[in-house]
Amino acid sequence: MTRLHRYLLPFVVVGLACAQGPISGPVAGYVTDSSRSQLRTIFGVPGAFTFSGPLALPDGVTQIRLAPGQDFALVESANSSHGVLFFKAGAVDHLTPIAGAMASADWVAFSPGAGSAVLFSASANRLQVLNGLPDAPQVALDLDAATLPVEPMLGAVSDDGSLVLVASATSLYRVSRDGSAQVVISTGGILSLTVLRNGVDAALSDPTTGSVQLVRNAASNPQARVLASGLDGIGTIFPSADGLWLFVARPGAETVSSIDLASGAVQSFAASVSPVGLIPLRNRDTFLISAKADQPGWVFYRDGMAGRVVFIPAAESATREIPVRGGAQ
Repeated sequence: MTRLHRYLLPFVVVGLACAQGPISGPVAGYVTDSSRSQLRTIFGVPGAFTFSGPLALPDGVTQIRLAPGQDFALVESANSSHGVLFFKAGAVDHLTPIAGAMASADWVAFSPGAGSAVLFSASANRLQVLNGLPDAPQVALDLDAATLPVEPMLGAVSDDGSLVLVASATSLYRVSRDGSAQVVISTGGILSLTVLRNGVDAALSDPTTGSVQLVRNAASNPQARVLASGLDGIGTIFPSADGLWLFVARPGAETVSSIDLASGAVQSFAASVSPVGLIPLRNRDTFLISAKADQPGWVFYRDGMAGRVVFIPAAESATREIPVRGGAQ
């Protein structure tokens, strides 16, 4: 999860469904509005995407946080704890409560494959880790956040929930099962954070230097180094589906870059728009990067070694901005 997710990003995506009218083409992903209380569908394929009208939600749902690239979301409901909202065949299917989950969270950070998630609430002073998502969700860790050295601003977790990381504005910590936290790295700034696909390494973006830091063996014997630098306008990061690359949204440079995790080699692709988000859709290495009211949305996808950017026509019924929220949120 990133601070950009919480403050700047316009939009959150992942599965897909229809709201009003018949289904039009394959499901590409979902998007929520700025309040995370309204859900829309993205239909189609690159070059032929469309937005749906709002989907009907179960009674009482107040917050929706879509899992990256999956057909489910974590949701908050009035007078209830968090639950898993499932989607099927382009529609909302059913809602399953999670026993013991906190009622509400300031932020939620999913693992890259959405098998686990970290939830944090400042008002409740709690940090929880959920694993077994989506079919067998359970609270794997429930901490009094007062045991942590700082109030976490963002977090990351491995798909099996064994590696849990939280970050302040400048420091990254590994959280142990007993609630203690060990400093992994301190840097000029931390804007985005992710555990990599292998479940043991992590990466973070530092906007003060325009760099990406790679942390090997973050779970046991962390070794940090600069993976790539000179990435002006750096924002959200997210690992590729095969785990070999790291994608980097660079809103300040209207660019999306990919970094080879083995060599640090960087490829950059002009986005034609400020990529304020990097939200995985259902297709491999396909991301929603921007959307505004009464304007097209924009999608970036990897095509071999090339990067492509295509637009989604503005929904005819759009009346307000649908901000991009999220990455791995």
